[in-house]
Amino acid sequence: MEITEITMKKIKIIYIAALLGILGGCHKPQELIPSEVRQGVNSITASFAAGEYKLDQNAKFTAQITDPTKEEILVAIPWYYPEESTNETDITSMRMSANLDDNCFIEPGLSIMDLTKKNYITFRNADGSTKQYYITGERRKSNKCEILNFSLANPSLNGVVDKDAKTISLITIDQLGTSAATVQISAHATITPDPSVPRDYSQPVTFTVTAHDGVTKATYTVQKTIPAKINYGFRTGSQVELWAKDFNVAYGITNASGKNFTLAALGNYVILSTGNDQTYFNGTTGEKIGLIEGSMALAGGAITSDKAGNMLLCNTAAKNAVFKIWKTNSVTKAPEEFITFTYNIGVGAKLGAKISVQGDINDDAIITVPTWAWASPANHSEFIRWVITDGVVGAPEAIKITNISMWNGANVDVVYSTVNKTENYYATSYSGNRLTAVHGSTNAAISYLATSTWGANSNFNAADAVEFNKAKYVAVYGGMHFTYSQCLGFMFDVTTLGQFTGKLDDSPSRVFTTNERKYGTPVTASSDLILVPSPDGYKLRLYYTDGNARSLVAWEFDCIDK
Repeated sequence: MEITEITMKKIKIIYIAALLGILGGCHKPQELIPSEVRQGVNSITASFAAGEYKLDQNAKFTAQITDPTKEEILVAIPWYYPEESTNETDITSMRMSANLDDNCFIEPGLSIMDLTKKNYITFRNADGSTKQYYITGERRKSNKCEILNFSLANPSLNGVVDKDAKTISLITIDQLGTSAATVQISAHATITPDPSVPRDYSQPVTFTVTAHDGVTKATYTVQKTIPAKINYGFRTGSQVELWAKDFNVAYGITNASGKNFTLAALGNYVILSTGNDQTYFNGTTGEKIGLIEGSMALAGGAITSDKAGNMLLCNTAAKNAVFKIWKTNSVTKAPEEFITFTYNIGVGAKLGAKISVQGDINDDAIITVPTWAWASPANHSEFIRWVITDGVVGAPEAIKITNISMWNGANVDVVYSTVNKTENYYATSYSGNRLTAVHGSTNAAISYLATSTWGANSNFNAADAVEFNKAKYVAVYGGMHFTYSQCLGFMFDVTTLGQFTGKLDDSPSRVFTTNERKYGTPVTASSDLILVPSPDGYKLRLYYTDGNARSLVAWEFDCIDK
């Protein structure tokens, strides 16, 4: 082989490198030291080590370390937990954890601490340097001082609260006079003057809210006005999670075999049915109030509400049995029979695990109740429909959807987008786990949003539709079916179906995704979702519940032009 000049140069380099290695072999090896020493300890987190909230994933309180030169690491703990409760926190037994850079250590290891005391630790950095800190805690009273909800007694009128501008708009063409008001404010805050004392609202009225800390204050002005709306849909950035509850921990409601978790809304109340009873809550705060008047055992049946403040309740029924729908417009008024029919149409074997309605049952509306018949593989795609015109209920119809991913169980929902039965409606079911748009005239699926990458592990069985500020929205929720399910809700703009493509989590029509709230473990998969516009048209609420995840959650959107 010919040895070139370049090859000879390579040989010389290798030889020199080897020689240097031999000569250096007798030297003491250098200690490997990071080129840059970072902060090391980034945060310290405390959670309850005992009591009913020790497993609450939201009960974690973190101190971010912004100045590593300080000796004290102070963890702030809310005065009450949950914040809106009267449960005073005890910080004498807190489970501690830390976020550290790689190759960093804390001695002694973190465990249970009494945060009323100074708990000394030694931090050892990756470069071998050490620093002593002490960890302590402080119970802090809330600095929240918001008016969450405002309403007049006479006339009955809900104000539109602008938390940023600190204004409350009373939207009416009527003359306003002297009236008492009902106000919902931040937990443990106070308000002056007393809104329950009647005063003249024909002129602007101001209220000052003082936070629980006694220092932080906000002044709101209440006056008759009509705030401007944006041109279309909800205002981007207005979405806020009003509250999220573990309904077992917060309310003592448990999931169990045979329970069916569904939702309705009446005014500022949200109602949760287990299929055995119906409990109502303050929709703004999540505060549990109690059972509705005439709470009913529905034999695993469901509830829902129309867009005009009427709640429907139904039982489950097998073929040839009696199926009933009850109605009420108040949590203090017992439901009355509305529809009774012998279930003897269609091909389904059972119905009543889910009920949906679009419109106003006292005017024009469409009620839908999916049916099911167990088979493997799934081969069912039917629902029962009642069309209401001018308050008159039409005969029940068995409607079969074609060209759709079929279902074989009760985990399914069907809802119309409008009160016009020829317009599109939407269906979702387990285990298809997709949201399908169906042509109202042909009852054939025309487009759908496919299962997301993780969607097969979740239970998409709840949907609702609403028209809000000239936009048509459809929301769908994927509940917990297995412990590893991802529990998320999505909302889509379906004013036109041009962008109703792709997957649930990446469709161009998607306008909103909820946070994931997962508190429980699977017992019986059951979930529901409803969209509730405010009577004045300025706000939109999304409520959802998940039996397996033990969640009850409220979101709010607005269309106020700011």
